[in-house]
Amino acid sequence: MKTIIILGRNVLLKERSKGQLKGITIGDSISYRFFDGTFHDLSLLFVEPKGAISSPRILSLTANRLNTLFNLPIVYILLSCQAYERQRLIDKDVYFIVSDKYAHLPTLVANELVRKTPKAKCLTPVAQYTLLYHLQIESLDGLSAKDMNSKLPYSYESITLGITCLSDVGLCEKVADGPKRKVVHFLFSGKELWDKSQPYLISPIDQRIYCDTLRSDEYYPICGINALAHYTWLNPDPERMIMMSQKQFRDIKASGQLIGDNLFDGEIMIESWKYPPVTLIGKVSEWVDKLSLAISLRDDSDGRVEGEVERLIKKIEWKD
Repeated sequence: MKTIIILGRNVLLKERSKGQLKGITIGDSISYRFFDGTFHDLSLLFVEPKGAISSPRILSLTANRLNTLFNLPIVYILLSCQAYERQRLIDKDVYFIVSDKYAHLPTLVANELVRKTPKAKCLTPVAQYTLLYHLQIESLDGLSAKDMNSKLPYSYESITLGITCLSDVGLCEKVADGPKRKVVHFLFSGKELWDKSQPYLISPIDQRIYCDTLRSDEYYPICGINALAHYTWLNPDPERMIMMSQKQFRDIKASGQLIGDNLFDGEIMIESWKYPPVTLIGKVSEWVDKLSLAISLRDDSDGRVEGEVERLIKKIEWKD
C-alpha cells in the first residue's frame, strides 16, 4: 500500500499484481509501477515511472494505450517535472501529479465543483453505527459495502451511503481493490479515530420519556446512568432505564402500553434510539454499547457522570 497527497487529500494506492496487468507491453512492465486508487469517488490507475521519465509524447501515447486496455483514467506519479514539461503534458491532456505540490486533473476537479449532493457535516445513524462497530466489535477496514452487509443491520444501499458520509467528514476513504470493487480504508485507528470523529457524532437518542408502567413483555436493553453503572464504579439509579428503536417506541405509544407517560419523571425512563445497540448480528444485547452510551451522556451536567464516562472510554479495547 502507498499513500499520496492530491490537492491536500490523502489517497491510498494499492499496487497491482502481475495477474492484474495482463495485456501490457514488456516495456511498460519494465518502466512503470501500477497502482489502483480512488479520488472523488472515481477509480483511477496510477502509473509511476521506475527510472527516468519519458518525454511528454511517450507519456501521452502510453496513457492512451493503458486507458484503452484497462478502461480507467491514467494518472502519472512524478517526483519532479519542469514547468515547460508540465505545460507540454497539459497540452496533450495527460493527467499527472508532481509530489504533493502540483496536480493536473481538470476533469476530476470539475466533477468535484459540480457535485450535486452536499458533503455531510455530521454522521448519519448508519454511518455512526458503522464507525462504532469498527471501533468496538471488529475491524471493517479493507471490506466493501457488500462484505459489511452480513455484519451490519442495514441494507447494502444504506451501508453504501453511510460509507460516503464517513468519507465526506474525512474519517475514511473508498479505495479501489481491482477494477470493479471498492473497499473502505479508515484514515485513523483506535482512540485517534474516536477523537477525530467527535465533531461529527450525533446523539443516538431521538426522544426520551418517563412512565409509571410499561405493559410489554418484550426485552429492551438497559441504557443511561444504569448502563454506565454496569460498566464503571458508578451507583445505579432506582428507576428502570431502557432503550428501544423508534419503531418500537411508536408502536407501544400507539397501543396504549405506556401508563402515565410524561417528559419529566416516572418509574421507567424510556429512550427511543436512532440506531440499535452496536453488537454482532443476531446477538441480544443486555446493555447498550459503551461508545453509544458515552455519546448519549456527553451533555450530562453531573460531574460524576462526566468522570465515569472518561473512565469508560479509557477501558475500551479498540478492535480496529
